[in-house]
Amino acid sequence: MTKSNTYSQNNGVYPSQWIRRAIANGIISADFGIEPGQVQPNSLDLRLGSVAYRVQCSLLPGEEGIHKKLERFKWYETPVSAEGLVLERNQAYIFPLCERLNLPAEVYARANPKSTTGRLDVFTRLVPEFGHTFDEVISGYCGPLFLEVVPRSFPIRVRQGDSLAQIRFQCGDPQLNQQQTIDLLNSEAVLFTHEMEQLRAVDVVKPPAVGVVLSISLSRRHESAKRSESTVGYQARKNTSPIDLRAIGKATIRNYWDRIYDDSKPVILEPDEFYIFASKELVRLPPEYCAEMVPFDAGSGEVRTHYAGFFDSGFGYSSVRSPESTAAAVVLEVRSRDVPFLIEDGQSLFRVNLLRCTEPPDLLYGSDLGSNYQSQRLRLSKQFTAPADREIELHVEIEPCEAPENLQPELDFSAV
Repeated sequence: MTKSNTYSQNNGVYPSQWIRRAIANGIISADFGIEPGQVQPNSLDLRLGSVAYRVQCSLLPGEEGIHKKLERFKWYETPVSAEGLVLERNQAYIFPLCERLNLPAEVYARANPKSTTGRLDVFTRLVPEFGHTFDEVISGYCGPLFLEVVPRSFPIRVRQGDSLAQIRFQCGDPQLNQQQTIDLLNSEAVLFTHEMEQLRAVDVVKPPAVGVVLSISLSRRHESAKRSESTVGYQARKNTSPIDLRAIGKATIRNYWDRIYDDSKPVILEPDEFYIFASKELVRLPPEYCAEMVPFDAGSGEVRTHYAGFFDSGFGYSSVRSPESTAAAVVLEVRSRDVPFLIEDGQSLFRVNLLRCTEPPDLLYGSDLGSNYQSQRLRLSKQFTAPADREIELHVEIEPCEAPENLQPELDFSAV
């Protein structure tokens, strides 16, 4: 088939309705079909296949290709049984994924770990068959996908069909430049303080950096929390039992995490320890936009602040509810490099780039989509017994979102 050239007018991240049309037209396929629940507002969940390769080291296929690289560097291969396969800490595995791509000439893709994956300190990177970079799929790519998986803090139990990563499809450059970011923040209620005061561009845009610069929360004094509930962060324990990805709400927090309390003192991050914190600011993404965190910002310190870091359209947003009830904190997955690093409440620590969508998705991020972290504050992964901040979870309905007629033309797949 000749690939369509109808994307030249678009510039942004494609939404859920585009993904479903791409599935229907064979641009995205899988041996056993793709489930509706895999489609998110701006991304598609990718599923582990039936076999895993334990490899000697992390690797990129390059011109040699993934299969020849596996012949050279795999130690063994093992089936992923119905009972599950335990992946050990700090060991590298490569999984063929169920999905494959046949992208149009002007469409490329980026991948990132899912939110739950990042909060469990599981490092994942997408590998195309002849890929030269991780998590990048070049425009026009046709072929299978593979996922490198490295659990860091905890061993995990996985099964065929489990999803650790997601992929989004793009055309052109979706990132807002500095002036576009300023204009958006000054015209839309996107960022708030915990006291629900709206933040403007002057508060968070710090030239010459593009995007918005946000800070870390190490205090809950604004919430009048009792000490027993004043947890501001978590530090991962080592040598724990495996976490079953499908055992939702079954893991006990104290068996895997040490709490960090609000005692008005700075926190010193120890090298190569893993921490969970939350942002000082709250986020509310309108339907026309999504966002991506920058993993390292050397100007803020030699600290990795996330592993997942992608926010679908509608994160923290509702057109029928007030920002007070929906705006969400950013959960940070933090690891310091090389030397101990001091952090204090309100310290600028990470950067978020705002991305435009080609059109608003027809479903927004919310609990009915399996979105476990809507309206979150400090929150561990869904495998743990209760929300980390012990707040009542808000139920947010999926909202149909109609694009303005003049926003983007309907995409034509007839020639694909």
